[in-house]
Amino acid sequence: MVDWGAGNYERVAAELEPIALAVAERASLRRGDKVIDLACGTGNAALIAASRGARVVGVDAAPRLLDVARERARASGAEVDFREGDLLDLPVADGAADVVLSVFGVIFATDPAGALREVRRVVRSGGRVFLSAWVPAGPIDAMLATLGRILRRVAQAQPPERFPWSDGAAVDRLASEAGLTLESTVCAELAIRDSSPEAYVAAGQEHPMALAVRPALQAAGAEIEVREAMTAVLREANEDPDGFLVHSPYVIHELHAP
Repeated sequence: MVDWGAGNYERVAAELEPIALAVAERASLRRGDKVIDLACGTGNAALIAASRGARVVGVDAAPRLLDVARERARASGAEVDFREGDLLDLPVADGAADVVLSVFGVIFATDPAGALREVRRVVRSGGRVFLSAWVPAGPIDAMLATLGRILRRVAQAQPPERFPWSDGAAVDRLASEAGLTLESTVCAELAIRDSSPEAYVAAGQEHPMALAVRPALQAAGAEIEVREAMTAVLREANEDPDGFLVHSPYVIHELHAP
């Protein structure tokens, strides 16, 4: 189980802010829109929506990240109602939202079908939903696959199969069961930069997901092996000989509530 409030998720959130902006742009938010940002983390999408005049609720399960989001809202003068809650039991009334946003949030729900049913419950008829999901391709995905292979070997366990959130056809099937309609899927890439591949991997050791698997790697004495293997993948893919630059593909799904 990942504790998203552990470690240094703020660094990751800053890296993902361009995607929050892209999702907000795709949503064409208008002043007065009632917006819910699901798994809002440190508040990227929620604050962007509020800056455009929307009335925003941000929901996340990690109290520490909500504290960070509230402080960011105070510092910027934004009005956002941040609430602690689970993706499968949202602290939001039925039909409360004109627009639901989720930047790499809903994709981590333990029950994808249940999460989309909750999304449908909180969005009004005629409302819109915008979800971003990573595409399983590119250097960062390859780096994480390397971690996964080593982890499976040392822990002798298979990770649970994840729902293919980047697959429009799969999302369409699941969404229709929840009472939503997939309208479009757009593809894009996120540029990820650092001073070097080594620096990027080192900083990533404080990612909440890295902390979740660290005990198993420590018990197997595999921490150095993992770090070296991950760094090797990024060195090979690096686009900037004077620093570090790679691109990670993602999609934004737009769903409508009939």
